[in-house]
Amino acid sequence: MAGPGGVPDTLARFADSRETQLSFQTPLRIGPWNWSNSFQVTDRISDKRTEFVFDSTSPGGARRVLYNQTFETRVEWQTGINLPSLLTATWKLQPGLSIVNTTTAGPYAIRNQFTGGRWLHQGKRLAFTASVSPTFFGFFPGVGPLQRIRHSISPLVSYFYAPGAAVPQEFARALDPTGRNTQARTDPQQTISLGLSQNFEAKLKPPPGDTTGREARKIRLLSINTTSIGYNFEQAKDSGRTGWTTQTLGNTFASDLLPGFSLALTHDLWQGTVGSDTAKFSPFLTSITASFAVTPATIRGIASLFGLGRGKGAAAPAPGPAPGGQPGQLPPGQLPGGPIDQRAFGGPPPTFAGAGGRGFNLTVSYSGTRIRPHADSVSALSAAQAGQEQLTLGLSFSPTQHWSASWTSTYDVDTKQFGQHVIQLQRDLHRWHASFSFLKSPNGNFAFSFFVSLLDEPDIKFDYNQQSFAR
Repeated sequence: MAGPGGVPDTLARFADSRETQLSFQTPLRIGPWNWSNSFQVTDRISDKRTEFVFDSTSPGGARRVLYNQTFETRVEWQTGINLPSLLTATWKLQPGLSIVNTTTAGPYAIRNQFTGGRWLHQGKRLAFTASVSPTFFGFFPGVGPLQRIRHSISPLVSYFYAPGAAVPQEFARALDPTGRNTQARTDPQQTISLGLSQNFEAKLKPPPGDTTGREARKIRLLSINTTSIGYNFEQAKDSGRTGWTTQTLGNTFASDLLPGFSLALTHDLWQGTVGSDTAKFSPFLTSITASFAVTPATIRGIASLFGLGRGKGAAAPAPGPAPGGQPGQLPPGQLPGGPIDQRAFGGPPPTFAGAGGRGFNLTVSYSGTRIRPHADSVSALSAAQAGQEQLTLGLSFSPTQHWSASWTSTYDVDTKQFGQHVIQLQRDLHRWHASFSFLKSPNGNFAFSFFVSLLDEPDIKFDYNQQSFAR
């Protein structure tokens, strides 16, 4: 860069900078009251020449200022008081009192080159919070091996209120020296949100003839968790606005009947921008993900749950002495209470007697996304169908004690074509170990590899690889 008189300005190429951060917290508990304080200090300085453009209403237009050195020190102070809980056995009311900054546009205190090194700070304001999370129960008669079904509903209602406030113009210019935001202001906030959690649990009937008096086992049939929906009363007072603040709503499902089962749905609630009076309430499914696993234990557990695990006339074995055990002990692997076992739904695959192998493990996962069509779309049908759906399958099993196999593949639901395939075979040859793998990519390329090595001496090995590339 050329300086005055055409002499190169080498100072513009070199600059020193430093940044220091310090933070600490000082929680203080007095009986049921908890007063928390958090401090964070950030100090930085740089010798790099920096130019700022200031807006000006003078006929000369914008004003440019070049600083040979810039510096800034910010101090953030957050404090609040956690009030004791009320009605803990029923409504679980939790009030709260926070002391927050006047505006979230900057820290509590600041000094920089725009303030001439002087400290400026904004004020504090009170923010009140309250939440209730009661639990309601409903009981239903059982069906089949289910003795009783319990439905629990746990809503979570949260309330937040903070008055509006503004910071002085001098403090606002220290944050935004261009002058475009001469007075930072925070509008009053008065919001309420509602979330919901549900659980369906079942208690199993004791097996016939069970006189042990043990408590019946329980399983989770289905749980549903719904994300919160918010409403801002202060925002609803503005012209052209509504109080709704939640654009999307999510639901998550889980169950113990299938190991690893999960289902998540996401809906776009509004056709338009949430909070605008032009937005129309029109739920639209935008995302869905699901996954579960199936093992022989899963099939047996579901079959026994519906009474299909035993043939007609077959009686459950009575508790007896285990081989080599004491009288009254059950055989290894059998739990008291009959054939229905909650752990059977997600336990490891069993070992087949005689064959020496292990049962299969099948995992299935699905993911799909959709895009809401707009009124100005060229083709509403194509816009509604825009998105992607993909299915992933994984299977692993051991046909014998020394063989193991696995297969993973993806399937595109939209194009109705399989994508990537991965097949692996492994063989234990006593002192040797062999592995075979085959990979086929979505574009048609494939790779094959074969590897054999001596376990005691890994350098003694045979390695073969073959790859092909589509033209």
